[in-house]
Amino acid sequence: MTSSTGISESGGVASVTVAIVFTAYMAVVFGLGLYLFSLLASEMRQSLGFGTGTIGVVTAAAQISFLVAAFLCPRLTARLGEGRVIVLAVVAAGLILSAISTVGSAVTMGILVGSLGACAAFMVIPTVGVISRTVSLPHRSRVNGLVSSGTAYGQFAAGWVAPMLVVGEGWRSVWLVLGIASVVVAVAGFFVLKALAPSAFAEETRQSEDDSVSSGARLLTRTNLTVWGLLAASGMACGPWQNYLSTFLGEEHGLSITFVGRLWSIIGLLGLFSGFALGLLADRIGIKRALALSYGLLAASAILIAVHDGTSFLYGATILFGLSFFAVYGLAPAYITKTMPAGRTTAVFAGANICLGVGTALGNLGGGYTPALTGSLQTVYFCVALIAVVAASAVALLPREPSE
Repeated sequence: MTSSTGISESGGVASVTVAIVFTAYMAVVFGLGLYLFSLLASEMRQSLGFGTGTIGVVTAAAQISFLVAAFLCPRLTARLGEGRVIVLAVVAAGLILSAISTVGSAVTMGILVGSLGACAAFMVIPTVGVISRTVSLPHRSRVNGLVSSGTAYGQFAAGWVAPMLVVGEGWRSVWLVLGIASVVVAVAGFFVLKALAPSAFAEETRQSEDDSVSSGARLLTRTNLTVWGLLAASGMACGPWQNYLSTFLGEEHGLSITFVGRLWSIIGLLGLFSGFALGLLADRIGIKRALALSYGLLAASAILIAVHDGTSFLYGATILFGLSFFAVYGLAPAYITKTMPAGRTTAVFAGANICLGVGTALGNLGGGYTPALTGSLQTVYFCVALIAVVAASAVALLPREPSE
């Protein structure tokens, strides 16, 4: 028996709770946190006086800290448990967001934004272990997709709130307001999980992760390496697509922060359902086909940005990206939860996120220095399209996931 949401009724309350709370946590750490810098980069650059190269360095620092945290995460969850690591990461992210409102230099900004990368890794990586234990196999793609869509809720809110606060109070107010809201969400989510999904904090979780950490040699399989490669490609493509959108459209094409904020909100609005919808499709046609489709949409969106001739192209590109982005980051962990024992999912997903961090750091860093080489950020979007096409082709190397 399953509920109307497709979540297993074996432990139904716990699985629904985990899905909702983790979706909210994704909104906080990614949508309101890590990706907020991309939206405000142009405003902050004018105030603090740093160049486009610094944007690349700062976002690369965030991804490097994400990478380091991904490496440490399996051992940390083995000691503290998945639930505790997740909650502490979200609380820390909210406090860091508030602290960014006080920065006076690019160095301080880089340290704090970089720290958000570590919070993101410590939050998202342990979720796969909890989902593996609370959601039945045939429905894990849609649940992982829903959690991935949490980023969209945050981006939608940021795209709506940030322009209003920037115009009225300045960019510092955005970080402060969203930071306070994030801490509130983190604390509320902790009490909800404790009451309705206590298995997220179970002691047996620690032993399971201890076992997975000690089996590192068995992680280097062809399937895992392929998944990790796809995550690296995703980071190299999706990171720059978002990170340089505001700068490319604002500084090279004279579009306002209000217009870019509208595009940001469209991405978030589509993400409210696209991750779950593509996850639902993946549960029916297979994750491989859904992944290939998502990478195809990503490639098309980048080409439209690069060759746009009017706002209709930009709206079309935004729609395609909104449909693909959340699906890619939901389907990868879904594949892991469907093909790995629950006790090893955190270790495998940690490896995937290490590759994701490396890919995103390289993509953002390279994109930041592209104008010096080619004279325009347009080249970034052509490169994104090429990477997405290669990733779509590489999906064929993955074995089919079990259906039951």
